[in-house]
Amino acid sequence: MRVVVFGATGDQGSAQVRALAAAGLQPVAVSRRPRPWSIDGRPVETVAADFADAASLQRACAGADAVFLNLPSTSFQAAEPLVEAAGTIAQAAARVPGLRMLVFNTSLPVPAERRGFAAQDARHEMRRRIFAAGVPAVSIQPVVFLDNLLKGWAWPSIARDRCIVYAHKETLDVSWICHDDLAALMLAALQRPHLAGRSFAVGGPQTVRLPVLAEILGRAWNLPLTWQSQSIDAFCERMRQVFEGRSSLEADRLIGELHRIYTWYNESPEHPFQVDMAPVLRELPVTLTPIAQWAARQRLPEST
Repeated sequence: MRVVVFGATGDQGSAQVRALAAAGLQPVAVSRRPRPWSIDGRPVETVAADFADAASLQRACAGADAVFLNLPSTSFQAAEPLVEAAGTIAQAAARVPGLRMLVFNTSLPVPAERRGFAAQDARHEMRRRIFAAGVPAVSIQPVVFLDNLLKGWAWPSIARDRCIVYAHKETLDVSWICHDDLAALMLAALQRPHLAGRSFAVGGPQTVRLPVLAEILGRAWNLPLTWQSQSIDAFCERMRQVFEGRSSLEADRLIGELHRIYTWYNESPEHPFQVDMAPVLRELPVTLTPIAQWAARQRLPEST
C-alpha cells in the first residue's frame, strides 16, 4: 500500500513514515525540500510539494492508496493558505481511484464545536473541508506530546535546573501522548475504512499531573527532577521571542491568542487535555506507550 505522508519531515510526520515502513507499507514522504531518506537501508520515496502550490499538492496525491495529512501550526502564521491546502489535498485524494483513506492529524485538541480560538477553529475548518470533499477520511486529534519536553522551549530547564517548567496548573490532568503512539493510531485508522467520517480525540495510556510526570521522568532518566507550574503570563512573555521581527500589533495579537487558549486549556470544565482511551482503543486497537517506557527510549539532548 502506497501511503502519501504530507509534512513527512516534521517530528510527527517522521514518526508516521517510520511506522508505515515497519508495517511493511510504502510511505511516500512529501515535503517542500525533500532529502534522501532511508529506513533500515531501504530508500523512502520522496516527493516535493508546497502547501502554497495547489498543483504540487495534487501531483503528490497521484497514485496514492492512502494519505496521511499533517499541516503546520497556524498559531504563528496565516491560517487561510493552510486551510485551502487541506481542502485541495482532500479534493485531489477524492479523485484518486480506489483511495482507501485520508487520515488527518490535527496535532492539537479540536472540540466538536468551535470555541472561538484561532488555532482550533482553523483545524475545525480543515476537518470540515476534508470530510466535505467526498474522500473517506478520519480525523485523529491528539493532546499534549511527551516529545515536546525534549524541545528548545522545555528541555533547557530540565537539563540546567532539573525542573520541568510547563504552563499547566498543578491540578491539570493531562493524557500525554508520544509521536510514535499517534502514528500507531493513524495506522490503525488507515486499516479500518468503516471508520470513515469519524473523529477521535486521542491521548496516551496515563493521565497525570505535573508532579507525577516529574516523578516518572526523574526515575526513568535518573535525574532528581522537580516541576514548576509556569504562569500563563510568563509563558506568553517567553513565547514573545518567537515573534521577533513581526510588527508589535501582530505580536500582541498572537500573544493574546496564546493567553486565551492556554487559559482555556487550564480552566475549561471540558478538560481538553484529558482523554478516556478505553473506548478509542476498542475501535483503534493499539498498544500505547507508558510514560516511563517512552522516556527510557529517548536519546536525550545534550545539556546546555
